[in-house]
Amino acid sequence: MRSSSAIEKEEKSSSSSSDDDDAIELKCNPDDVFLPIDKQWFTESSCRRSKVKEEFVIEIVRVQLPTYDETLPDWVSCLSACSDGSNKNTFVLSGCYDGSINAYKREQRDDEDGTSLLTKVNFAKSGTGPIKAIAATNHTDENKLWIASASLDHSLNIHTYEYSNKANKKGNSTCNGTLQSYGQCVQADAGDLGASTSDNAFTTSLDFATKSDNSKLLASGNGNGMISIWNIDNDDDDSAEVSDKKRQKASDNKKKKSGNREIVPIVNLANAHSQLVSGLSWGNHNKQCHQFNNSDNDSSNYGTHLISGSWDHSIKLWDVEKQNCLLTLNGARVVSCLDTSYHSEGVVATGHPDCTIRLWDLRVNTNSKQSALIVSDNTFRPSHKAWVSNVQWSQSNAYQLSSTSHDGTIKVWDIRSSIPLHTIRTFPKEEKGLSLLWLPSASTTSSSSTQENNNGKGGCHSTIYAGGTDCIMKRLEV
Repeated sequence: MRSSSAIEKEEKSSSSSSDDDDAIELKCNPDDVFLPIDKQWFTESSCRRSKVKEEFVIEIVRVQLPTYDETLPDWVSCLSACSDGSNKNTFVLSGCYDGSINAYKREQRDDEDGTSLLTKVNFAKSGTGPIKAIAATNHTDENKLWIASASLDHSLNIHTYEYSNKANKKGNSTCNGTLQSYGQCVQADAGDLGASTSDNAFTTSLDFATKSDNSKLLASGNGNGMISIWNIDNDDDDSAEVSDKKRQKASDNKKKKSGNREIVPIVNLANAHSQLVSGLSWGNHNKQCHQFNNSDNDSSNYGTHLISGSWDHSIKLWDVEKQNCLLTLNGARVVSCLDTSYHSEGVVATGHPDCTIRLWDLRVNTNSKQSALIVSDNTFRPSHKAWVSNVQWSQSNAYQLSSTSHDGTIKVWDIRSSIPLHTIRTFPKEEKGLSLLWLPSASTTSSSSTQENNNGKGGCHSTIYAGGTDCIMKRLEV
């Protein structure tokens, strides 16, 4: 067990750059893979001795040094994950700068309690340009997934991933699948739905939602500040076509069979932001409640309320059905990334180019103009040394989130403290962290087992996946 004197100022090490700041960190020996967890507390006396401001009593979690899972053909720009319709299989998806999508099935190791293993099941080219954003959700068919990918060539492509579980010669289950093109999202004619030809900018952020009737809504934000909503699996659009287009039905059906559908938006918020939309979320808390049919929590706003962040320094809450902005919170810095809590509706974490993570609370009465005054903008102490490129909330701990940056590190935070719990040098010097994904234990497949660890104390392994400019997807066990 490590004594309280182990809490000291961060020093220079071989795995960190020479210009590291004075952030308070936990130190461990080079051969000490795990930080101790049992009865390790920030106490009042240890804080005084170490000249550290006392804030909260926080349990220290352990983080395994990064391992190398997969070498990819180019920069790993985005990561996403989703479970299938049965919630028994979880897939991790990566998008790369060469336009490729890589799919992996996530499984629990047999010889290690709670840790995970990725098995590559598919590789496919999505477009001609670098992939900037990727999102996935389950399909009504239990053996299918919906996948959306956005490229810098201004394309927004929709795919279906169909897989089958087969037993190999040793009796072990193997997963094989194919990634097929379903269609492409295109803007309507100029003037329709508030769009114009100038709105054909590259898509920068994506997020899926499932409505009560199991229809899939995709939210996309682009470089001009426009937000669009797409109904992905609505095949009834042909019935709404006017009579003079019915003669094209035969050719349209052929296009659909070949995966060349053209999907138009059902909602366009043309002036949602004045600059690039850097983050979108339908709300992870509501999404999780809807996925596991949790009747104890109200998820009625899921698929209706959308949270967006932008380079125009603002965070906005939208009612997409009424096309109204319910709340606008203006900050002092560009919002470079955004994620919402899995445990509280309306709690948002954002990353910024000023090396800072900020917290936002959107749980206000949107009918009152004065209610926005009580919204807090709690700021962590700046700890990264460069642009914060991604933030991710923990699904198994209500107080923790992680971040990565162009400084090549991953930091694990507890929202009750202004300093990070851990700083992990994940990428080599001069390489940048671009994407992040934090998943619970591979054995967690139901809402009940998830909620057992949602009390802020954790209790099982979770895994952080990270990608960057070194073209390697890494895994950290937490």
